[in-house]
Amino acid sequence: MSQIKIKTLTSVHIGSGETFQYGNDFVRGKEADGDSIIGIVEPKQVLALIGEKNLDAWVTAIDGGRSTDQIVKQYAPSAKLEQYSRRIILSWANEIKPTDTLKEYIHDGLGRPYIPGSSIKGAIRTAVLASCCKERDDLEQYARNKSGKVTAKIIEQKFFGKDVHSDVFRFLHVGDAFFGKNYEAAVRMVNINEREKAGFGDMTKSQLLEVLSPDDEAIFELRLKTELYERAKVATALLPECMHTLPELFQTINQYTKNLIKQEISYWMERQDKDDSGKVDDYLERMRQLLAEVEQCQPDKECVLRVGAGSGWRFITGAWTENWRTFETTVVPAARRNNQRYTQFHFPKTRRVDEECDVLGFVKLSILTE
Repeated sequence: MSQIKIKTLTSVHIGSGETFQYGNDFVRGKEADGDSIIGIVEPKQVLALIGEKNLDAWVTAIDGGRSTDQIVKQYAPSAKLEQYSRRIILSWANEIKPTDTLKEYIHDGLGRPYIPGSSIKGAIRTAVLASCCKERDDLEQYARNKSGKVTAKIIEQKFFGKDVHSDVFRFLHVGDAFFGKNYEAAVRMVNINEREKAGFGDMTKSQLLEVLSPDDEAIFELRLKTELYERAKVATALLPECMHTLPELFQTINQYTKNLIKQEISYWMERQDKDDSGKVDDYLERMRQLLAEVEQCQPDKECVLRVGAGSGWRFITGAWTENWRTFETTVVPAARRNNQRYTQFHFPKTRRVDEECDVLGFVKLSILTE
């Protein structure tokens, strides 16, 4: 089993599935140095401060639109935010509105934020699939299932195996990566949206996310069980060449990320002059910084991967279908809702960023031991 160091190059969000409501589930505050913070409310600790006899008053106050911190101050004026919060995170959002909700980051039973091995493995799978599909012009025939719907499932089965018993990725074991050495934060995600009658900076679909901050590190375990593959290969799919060794796998991942970032830079440079919001300029600067990180990776030992929310359609799918002759007529209508309204735009036409135009999801993997 290899030891892998994972470092967050940008903020990362892996959702728990929980969404918090401002005032009820999370409240605002400030640290002594003036930094804005958010407290994730712990109801048991609130009750301990205000007394169980005041539970009905708390519920009535919440129903009336009052915030939990106001109620605590009423019954326990000297209480600090830390005393009734499950955890404290920094607030990097420019403002918090009464109607805001916050999507929670996933934590383990000990309260540690982590990136699940399944998320890392899924991102690796996409990189390997994109590598397998590269320069193949015969894959469109497999793009539709029996009902005529466009899907990548059949193509994945072609390269990786028809079911879980023959899938080659069962020989790649990826452990969870537990963080917590650095702080967590809340960021507001917005869009860069290619529009005709407005700047490309689009705040209309903003969302607060709890994130791992950049420059946090963790160690996780990863193993390519090629010895098991050799025993089972008669009944399984052919193992892709890049999955025979970790250095080969890391090379493939890094090249995949490099290609997509370079394509992003090229795409938005063509649209730079059409945007008067300055967001495209900022986005290009962030992408160039990430490209430099990719290019500085040690061959065979390091790679950059993108995981989690905000990754965008191209990174989630690998964008390998964009070379298809029928991309615009088969893939785009299946992937874009109300496609008929946006036929004058390339797909995808939006990118998810935070208010400072920083992107999410980029991590650096480094092999410590093999």
